Amino acid sequence: MVTQTQQTAGIFLRPLVQMLRHHGVDTDSLLRDYQVDPASVADPETRIDAQSTSRLLDHAEQLLGDPSLGISMARHSEYSTFGGLGLALAAGGSLRSVLNRIVRFHRLISDVVVSSLSEDAHSLTLHLRPANDAHAPHPQALLFVLASIMGMLRYRIRRDLNPVEVTTPPVNDVFCRALSRYFRAPVRQCDHFSLRFDRQAADALLEASDPQLAAMLDATLTQRLAEVERGSLAMQLSIWLEERLPEGEPPLAEAAERFHVSARSLQRRLRDEDLTWQQLLEKTRRLLVERHLRAPNMSITQLAFLLGFSDVSSFSRAFKKWYGVSPKQYRDEA
Repeated sequence: MVTQTQQTAGIFLRPLVQMLRHHGVDTDSLLRDYQVDPASVADPETRIDAQSTSRLLDHAEQLLGDPSLGISMARHSEYSTFGGLGLALAAGGSLRSVLNRIVRFHRLISDVVVSSLSEDAHSLTLHLRPANDAHAPHPQALLFVLASIMGMLRYRIRRDLNPVEVTTPPVNDVFCRALSRYFRAPVRQCDHFSLRFDRQAADALLEASDPQLAAMLDATLTQRLAEVERGSLAMQLSIWLEERLPEGEPPLAEAAERFHVSARSLQRRLRDEDLTWQQLLEKTRRLLVERHLRAPNMSITQLAFLLGFSDVSSFSRAFKKWYGVSPKQYRDEA
């Protein structure tokens, strides 16, 4: 969702301040110079202006002379650094469920980044892309997030767990070498950051997982996310689609009528949230798949019609495009 002032949670402030203080920097004055309240360091979920934090990271990178500042900050982070989301990730589950949780709840952390998860027959990939053209996320901030995730996975699954590839927007060679050393994986430059894992590792479980705690935290985060997204047209449309899809795939004109706008206005407002009508349909359907496919009494035929497909073959073709396998293969492997 595009906002006039893009904001991010101050998740990296505490480890950054620790590093700066170690080097004798007056951090309170520095934070105020960049319109960041020093009190926000104690609360990782405090929302702060994204452009201010980008300028702060530029300054800190120069002060510390650290081209891989994001990785250094990640070495000082812990679960609580990410607030409620961090606790939910620490509650465990499989690698796939942890990455899914990041995608579902990333809006609690940032307006600046859009996260997504893609899966095919060979790999499972977490993508972090800019939410729009208004502000590019700072590379060190995204590196901090990915390095923190990787550190937790190595600690809770196994120490030799490595991605098969890391991608990054165009950066200098020093930055690339730092990524390659930390992630122990090839680094490829493209248009966004991503971590790609071997699909065989997708069901690896975090040690000491607590499914009941994870479910409780998920419910809490879902409620908080609904409050954050209440003003989002895309979220309202997605909820409406979930109710409407069992009757068949609705056309955009019907949605426009339901929300009392013209079809052209609806398309424009979706573009403001970096979506098309077809992308919103697909996103909603995939959410429903992930919610219902593992239910033991839900047949593939029932799920196809729940998602508004006219027949099972159409659903199977779409499913294979999304996940690289058939619904039956996906369920059997899960």
